[in-house]
Amino acid sequence: MDEIGQKLREARTEKGYTIDDLQQITKIQKRYLIAIEEGRFDALPGDFYVRAFIKQYAQTVGLDGDALLNEFQEDVPAPQQQPEATEQPAEKSYSRLSRSGDAAKPSFFKRYLPQIVIALIALLIIAGVYVITIRQSQSNNKPAIPVDSSSVSIKQSESSSSKKTSSASSKKTESKSSSSSDKADKNKLSVKAAAATGATQAVTVTNLPKTGNKLTLSTTSATAWISVIVNGTTTWQGSVSESAPQTVAIADGVTSFEVKSGNAPVTSIKLNDANVDLQGGDSIVRTITFTATAAN
Repeated sequence: MDEIGQKLREARTEKGYTIDDLQQITKIQKRYLIAIEEGRFDALPGDFYVRAFIKQYAQTVGLDGDALLNEFQEDVPAPQQQPEATEQPAEKSYSRLSRSGDAAKPSFFKRYLPQIVIALIALLIIAGVYVITIRQSQSNNKPAIPVDSSSVSIKQSESSSSKKTSSASSKKTESKSSSSSDKADKNKLSVKAAAATGATQAVTVTNLPKTGNKLTLSTTSATAWISVIVNGTTTWQGSVSESAPQTVAIADGVTSFEVKSGNAPVTSIKLNDANVDLQGGDSIVRTITFTATAAN
């Protein structure tokens, strides 16, 4: 019997649990629990489930799952590690920003543009004061001219027409603003999760932004071992908790991906700022499949 399996079996016996009791509590099948106690890890579905099941078994019988896995790490299959993302894109981005920064240095004219504008405004003010003064002087020297009533009527008509044009322009602006608001609502990110079926759950995403998407992984209590899979490749995996969440970036253009949780009932997932409803389902291990359509 494997040492880690022996330790788990002894803890179970001290708790007074039978294999059937443990199956009922953890929702892990009886044959997998027996295989863990006997050290037959190849009987489990995969390395991910070996670590998830051992951790869940340990927590149920009062042991520290993480400490147990570290103590017997040579006996437990290690999860496949993914290469860390290369830093080249960031370096290239910095290089492009540096070049664009050099190109954006203001010219001599732009540097002194505020002073030029202020000088022009001052000249215009002086010229305006001079013209008004001259006109007032000329007006004082001329006899009073009777006001033509027809001229006054024409000016009033022009003023009324100007107000109507301004009102029509204002309504047109309000209409455009309302149209823009409606368009923004239509392009709002929507995340709808279907009811869990056994160990799987489907999530439909509409209006997914073309860039800058991310997953925020956490729990409401305890811990959970989670992996993120894109196009059949695991891009991240590890343990999360309420106090130690994990943010995973989704590559631009990706519209389909999976999240596997070894403790689904306490798992919390957010896509950008939208919560994913994981309620329901009776399987503690669950694969959540996201299918998205991009925003216009």
